[in-house]
Formats: sequence, structure tokens, C-alpha cells
Amino acid sequence: MRARLLPLAFVAASFVPAVIAACGSTPRPEGEFDEPDTSIDATITPVDGGSFTDSGFEPADGSILPPAGETRDPVDCNEAKQTKSYVGCDYWPTVNANNVWSIFDYAVVVSNTGQNVANVTVTGPNNFSKQVQVPAGELRKIYLPWVASLKGPDADNQGSATPLTASVYATGGAYHLVSSVPVIVAQFNALQYKGEGGEGPLPPDAGPDASPPAKNWSTCPGNGGVGCFSYSNDASLLLPSTALTTNVRVTGYKGWTSPEVPNPIPIFPPTPKQDIMGPHIAITAVEDNTTVTVRLSGPGKVLAGGAPIPATNGGGTLTLNMAKAGDVAELVSDKGERFDFSGTLITSTKPVQVIAGLPCVNVPAGKGYCDHVEETVAPAETLGKRYVVAPPTGPKGGGVKHWVRFVGNRDNTTLTYAPAKPAKCPATLQAGEVVDCELVSEAFDVQGSQEFAVVGLLVGAAELGNLTEAQRGDPSLTTFASVEQFRTKYLFLAPDDYDVTFVDIVGAQDSAPKVDGVAVPASTFTTIANGLGVFRVKLGPGKNGAHALESAKPVGIQVVGYGANTSYQYPGGLNLKLISAPPVPK
Repeated sequence: MRARLLPLAFVAASFVPAVIAACGSTPRPEGEFDEPDTSIDATITPVDGGSFTDSGFEPADGSILPPAGETRDPVDCNEAKQTKSYVGCDYWPTVNANNVWSIFDYAVVVSNTGQNVANVTVTGPNNFSKQVQVPAGELRKIYLPWVASLKGPDADNQGSATPLTASVYATGGAYHLVSSVPVIVAQFNALQYKGEGGEGPLPPDAGPDASPPAKNWSTCPGNGGVGCFSYSNDASLLLPSTALTTNVRVTGYKGWTSPEVPNPIPIFPPTPKQDIMGPHIAITAVEDNTTVTVRLSGPGKVLAGGAPIPATNGGGTLTLNMAKAGDVAELVSDKGERFDFSGTLITSTKPVQVIAGLPCVNVPAGKGYCDHVEETVAPAETLGKRYVVAPPTGPKGGGVKHWVRFVGNRDNTTLTYAPAKPAKCPATLQAGEVVDCELVSEAFDVQGSQEFAVVGLLVGAAELGNLTEAQRGDPSLTTFASVEQFRTKYLFLAPDDYDVTFVDIVGAQDSAPKVDGVAVPASTFTTIANGLGVFRVKLGPGKNGAHALESAKPVGIQVVGYGANTSYQYPGGLNLKLISAPPVPK
């Protein structure tokens, strides 16, 4: 459906052309580097009793890792409370701003890692309550009503979006998901990319065991116009409340400013540069009586949101008193690339969840189409000193360019790269400093003298030209797991609502990964540096979208999915060991 003279993904004004987003393919650098002291084997050292700890560090909370070659998930909820990983029993799904049409569903996808049936209960706003059973080794989609105040306005029927103009405090605005056994949870905002699937409302006289009818898509605003596509999706890996902490260094993306566009008719003036969309962060209290202190980055201006959220300029400090678990403070910044919450330090008296994103953004700013982006921000104590960053797999397979940014967590952090430093990536970082490497095609291994964070974004198809197909793809936000948080076992989610999905596996060549019991061919491995590289695997259906990965050595994974006019990317899993001291507020 290339016949889209009107926007296909959301834009902020009718005269701003939307350009479809996707990912293509670019050459990948290769080369061998023999530096055994920086290999995965050197990073993780066996210790007595068959368990192992990070070289030179012992977790302050006493948590341990399983024996080398094994990653054992918690077997019950009591153990999950002590385990620091993405597997747990208690989660807080939270809607954040997206201009997608509300006929598309906000949903969580729950995957059961254990041997017993998971009895899952979700409660939330407006007395919502739902119970779902998830069989062992499978996943289930749970459709949840949008929370209108946090979602923001829908786009019009031509796909033009409206930016948020104020911050929002939503009392009891988050959902609470509790499972009888440990599970994995990701939220999809929205789940479907086209007008298919989903659930309709139950009739008033429906019994307690009634199944919802199929969703009626006849009222989709895009019907007869730009088409019934969501155009605006992303996914976030949710972290169990037992893995959250009281310190968060925000990793997100900046606001969107469209560049000046020359007029094809020289006698007419160009379309001027315009500030279109601002970023947001959604802070969710997971315990009652939580006081949150937000020390804003220089570009992190906050728009007022009533008495609980006063207007605060960048560089200022904001205090939030969150009375009840499930309260959400969605801090919204002003429009344009000058505004960015990344680097902001959030501290709290009790653990909080933070999701960073934008309702819609072009990446790069002048290349369409725009799309909703979001990702859960990892606790600051879980950040590492080493990252292996591989360009994501594009819709046609093979690595493609992406937008990369670094976020500093401590002053005077020096960085060392192999095989080479991308031109615009930093050599040093200060606490809260954000550096955009911009578009990066090459893979790299980067090590810091202190912990830091690395963020990636899929880019618009207009940036990649003919390296996509069937109009697949657009911007999406992800964070990379540090090598210190790699695992040897994952159960991860790749819902069957998308046309094509990949898992990118980063690790040693002899890690011998298996996906769904099938060995990944060694021929799919591309070396990056220091004996590490990336395997790229196109996924089949799995168990209704649930996939299992095992490897002989710890690896990191990114899950990437594409549909027409949209995509998602998220870290498929990671350990969340407390490997760093809390950052020092400035």
C-alpha cells in the first residue's frame, strides 16, 4: 500500500509529510581480535561451590549466579523475590503517551518459564480485574483498556498527531499483574499493527466463563482513507517489582524537531523548521507512600500537571509524593529536540518503575515515518562497564544502521572501543551526559572505566531506501544489556501479530546457542571484536510466540519485529544483578 500521499505514520501537523519507517541492510565489519582478558570467559570467573560472580565484584545484596553454562530461573515467588533478573511474580504495566487510534489494543504478553501453570491476575483502573492461566512454556496475550489520561489524544483519521501539552498525575493509573509462579512480562503499546485480531467487549449478560467475541474493526478511523494500520507501536520489557531499586538514570530519546524542507518550486519559500513532539517519562510507584526526587538533566524541562507536578525548568529538582502503589506521574517535556529527559537522575524512598518514550518521533528527525517509542529504564545499580553493540537485523535480514546514544552515570568515565570507535561516539562521559553517535552501521565492543548505558533506535525507512520491503518498519527504542548481565538461558516473547521477527544473539562464537531446541548455524555468526560477535536468527512461530534460547556461554539478546508501517525492538531478557553502587546526586 505505497499509495500514501497522506501520513502513514503519525505526524504532528498536516503539512509535515510522513515517511514510512523501516530497517534495511548495511555491510557489517568483520575481524578477529585476540584479547582473552576481555572475553566473556574472563569477565565471568568460576568460584567455589560451582557458582560464579563478576570478576572483581561481589553483589552487595548477596545474590549469586548459577553454575557456568546454566541460568536457573526462580522456581517460586519467594525465590523470585531474591533473584535479580527479568523473571518474577509482580509487575506494573503502565500506559504511556501514544497517538495510536484507541481501537488498537494496549496489551501485556505473559510467558511462563516454569513447569507449573501460572495463575495470573491483573487489576487496575476503573475496578478492572482479569484472571488468565498461562501453561508452562507458553505465553498468553492479555488485552487491557487504555488509560486515557496517560495515553493522550488519538490521531485524526488522516494520521496527524497532537502532542501532549501537560504532565499527568494518574492516581491508580497503572495495572498490577500478579502471578502464582515466576513469569516474564512485556507490554505492547499497541499490540496489533493492522486491523486484525483482538477482543471485543463482553455482552452485559455474559457469564463468568464467557469468552470475549472477536473485535469489530469496521469503525477503524483509517478505513477508506490511509488504511487500518496502527502506524505507532513499540514494546517494553517489564521488570518485576522485586528487581526495581530506588535509583534510576533515565535512558530515553530527545524531542522531535522537523528540519527545514526546501520547496520543490524555487520561487516559494521552504517549509520552516518546526518543533513537533516532546519526550515523556512515566514513573510508577510500586509501594505506598513513596517520595520521588527527580533531578532533571539540563534539557529536561517538565510541563506542569496540576498540583502534584509543578512546572520545572531543565536542571531543576522536582519532588513527587506518590501516596499509593499504582500511582503514575507521567512527566511531559516541551516540544522539540532541545528537550530530553535522558541523563536525569531519579531517586526515591522506595523502588519505582520508569518508562521513557515519545508519542511519536522521526529517526533521524528529517526521515519518516514517525512512530511511538518506549522502553523500561533499568535500575542504575544494574548498569555495566562493557557493551557489545550490533546493528539490528532489518526486515530483509542482515544488519542495518541504527541510531546510537550513550548516557553517562559517573564523572570521568573513559571508554575504549574495538575494533574502532564510531566517528561520533564519545571517548569520555560525565554523570548524566548524553552523547548521540547518530547513525551507526558498524558493530563495536565498548568498555568503560565506570558503568554507563547504551541506547539504540531503529530508524525510518526513508533513511534506508530500498533496504526494506512491504513497507515494514519504523523507529523503536531499546536499551542494551551489559556483558555483565548476559545469561545462558532465555524464554522470550515474539508475538505472532507481526510479519517477521528476529532475535539477535551477541556472544562468543563457541557459545553454541540453540533457539527452540535447534542449533543456530555457525555460518550465521559475524565477528565484532575480542572473540565476540552476533548471530542473527529469523524466528518461526514458536509456541504461539514464546521462544526458548540456551547457550553454552552467556549471551545477550535483542528481539526485533516488523509489520507494515511499524516495528518493535526490546532486550529479550537480562539479569538485573546489583553490580554498581548508586550514582551520586549532583
